Amino acid sequence: MITVGLLVLSALSPNLYAQEEDLFGDSEGDSLLFGDEFDLGGDDFSFETDEEPSTETDASGEDDFFGDFGEEEETEVEAESDSAEVDEWGMNTDEDYESLITRTADGDILEEVPDHPLELGKYVKGTFLEGTGFTLSFYSPQVVPDELNTWFSYMDVSLTTELPWHFTFEPVELSFSVDISSFNFVNSFPVGGQFKGFSIMPLARVEIYGAELELGLGMYTPTFGAMAGLGYSYQFHSLFFSAGYRWNWAYNIDPIGSSWWLEPRFTTGIKFW
Repeated sequence: MITVGLLVLSALSPNLYAQEEDLFGDSEGDSLLFGDEFDLGGDDFSFETDEEPSTETDASGEDDFFGDFGEEEETEVEAESDSAEVDEWGMNTDEDYESLITRTADGDILEEVPDHPLELGKYVKGTFLEGTGFTLSFYSPQVVPDELNTWFSYMDVSLTTELPWHFTFEPVELSFSVDISSFNFVNSFPVGGQFKGFSIMPLARVEIYGAELELGLGMYTPTFGAMAGLGYSYQFHSLFFSAGYRWNWAYNIDPIGSSWWLEPRFTTGIKFW
């Protein structure tokens, strides 16, 4: 009996050792717990790490588990390039904002005015002449009161210097200047005498659509007086021409006292603004 038992144990011992080799299946790779393959499910998710992913699949990005990032990166690059070209208002920053304005507040088309050689303000920019101007006038008394009927008068000239103070209240423009004018009266009857010299007159000028009105108060050496003028000017770039009348009043003309006269004036000038 003992001998028979030993033979039975020796015959069964190989199977016992094989079972210890694979707890979940036989030595040929069959699993009692998971079946033929150790697969947790899914289309392409397994523990078989020996296989290398397809190169074509990675290049195309179609089978990426988290999606295709190639198109998103290209979209971000395009968005960055677009944002570099325009600002927050959608305007191209490569161009000057003034060049993008094509209409005025009234809706009229804003046309670019080409630079003209007679726009002389650009030549004196940054100098003491910036915003100034000069005029030269020719005139002679035409209308006088009775007390000046026997006084001869002559052709006179004046020089006006524009001051760099200009104020615009559309369509009105206000400017200031200093006028130096000559005057010359000689009495012939009943007694002699003369009234001549220079007037120095600060002026304020208002201009609207070419019409000018000027007022001043100053000296008719050796006395003082006032001046008022009315005229019309035509401007061609920085050059202008005007014609009109100026009324003068002097406080003391020896020996007749205060008097006035009216003179036509023809003026040419230049503006540096």
